[in-house]
Amino acid sequence: MRRERLIDARKATGKTQEQIAEEVEVDRTTLGRWERNEGMPHPAQRPKYAEALGITMDELSAMLSSVPTVAGEVPEWLSTYLGMEQSATSIRTHEPRAVYGLLQVPAYVEALVSRVGISGVSDTYVQQAIDQRLHRQKRVRSGDLVLDVIQPEPSLRLRVGDGAIMAEQLRTLAELADLPNVTVRVTTYDAGQYEARRLGGFSIMTHPWGNPRVHIESYRGGTFITEHDEVGYFAAAFDHAAKVALSPTESRRFILGLAEEWERRNHG
Repeated sequence: MRRERLIDARKATGKTQEQIAEEVEVDRTTLGRWERNEGMPHPAQRPKYAEALGITMDELSAMLSSVPTVAGEVPEWLSTYLGMEQSATSIRTHEPRAVYGLLQVPAYVEALVSRVGISGVSDTYVQQAIDQRLHRQKRVRSGDLVLDVIQPEPSLRLRVGDGAIMAEQLRTLAELADLPNVTVRVTTYDAGQYEARRLGGFSIMTHPWGNPRVHIESYRGGTFITEHDEVGYFAAAFDHAAKVALSPTESRRFILGLAEEWERRNHG
């Protein structure tokens, strides 16, 4: 569905495949493969491709995203976010709500997503959400994406599902934290108030092109911040949170301790 938008965007410019290909400096066959979802433009080619189509880099990333959609088409802002996530080389995130999405296990996703909305969601929606998470997580497990995650203690203590699910999730979180491309740090209650906690959840994305950008999410959807000073402010807040957090080694020990707590409660 999203790749069809590449064709729609090209047609909207009134240009042929040959003309777009010439502007991007590739042959028409290569451009055709991109439009048929049989290949991806190299990051260095994307700025010229976006310019030729008259769209932004965010819009192009959303169109190129291979992340499965959930229950049909996802909201435009989420489509853009998923596209940017898929093309990012590194993400630094402060996640105070629950275990960070790219580190969630299927049972945790199921228990979390099933509570979306007041009236709940369908089984199909839940399964598609699980498939989507697993697809996104491939870049983490392959080492293709560098993650630096700060999790406030309440996000890890939030009960999602039963004790067995919580124990599995926390042990998997500790396992993923051992990957060379993943850093997980916990800010405990003892850290008190700090600036990132006041700001809430946010992610700082780095791509092969351009400058870092910040993504924040609210009831109305998600927004990217690209203004240099604002991005710098969020980066400084993240760095400060990293200083008040437990070290990666201490955080892993803390997470495993929580997993043991849930296991005892589950068998108690």
